[in-house]
Amino acid sequence: MRQLKNRLYTVQTLVPTGARVADIGTDHGHLPISLIKAGISPLVLACDIKEKPLLSAKTNIEKTGTKNIELRLGDGLEAVLPNEVDCIVIAGMGGEVISGILDNCPWVKNEHYTLVLQPMTAADSLRRYLCSNGFKIQLEKAVEDSGRLYTVIKAAYCGESAPQSEVFYRIGKLNADNPCDRRYIQKQLRIASKCLNDLENAGKDSLLYSELCRQLKIILGEK
Repeated sequence: MRQLKNRLYTVQTLVPTGARVADIGTDHGHLPISLIKAGISPLVLACDIKEKPLLSAKTNIEKTGTKNIELRLGDGLEAVLPNEVDCIVIAGMGGEVISGILDNCPWVKNEHYTLVLQPMTAADSLRRYLCSNGFKIQLEKAVEDSGRLYTVIKAAYCGESAPQSEVFYRIGKLNADNPCDRRYIQKQLRIASKCLNDLENAGKDSLLYSELCRQLKIILGEK
């Protein structure tokens, strides 16, 4: 069996043991295979919007002799019924796309479901959506894969919208004491610093980014 790369392995570590999983955008099916082989999940619905990735997943499933994986063709969560799963994984997409998938599926607004989300871009937009739509971010882990830094978010519906600060939208629940989390936070500081410099050079209001940089430096223990 092919070993998962760091990004998907980190996703796997946040899936609750015993949970039935819907893997949205399954691609080659590596995560469902690993979840079953590792004894984490008794059933995985491997879902994708296109037939070609599902055919690739089918080939890999057959090669590994993995049971209890069902292939589903559909857009987002449209091929999944509410009572079929306990955990929803959406990995390898942009944060705004992930937000759209959740927004188009009203039944995910239920505390029963664990969400494991791995945005490739726009993680701040995803955190903003979650906090503004009654979801609570429970845990985050940063991960480095192929020279790039990502975050994996574990969340669940709590029913209370709780807007957060701009610094939270940038780094969520990452912890500067963890080396990989720290590198992710440092990256966000670099991005914010560039935005600050660009605004100042253009003679525009830079108060938001100035405050963001200040708070990120405090979190990192920098002056």
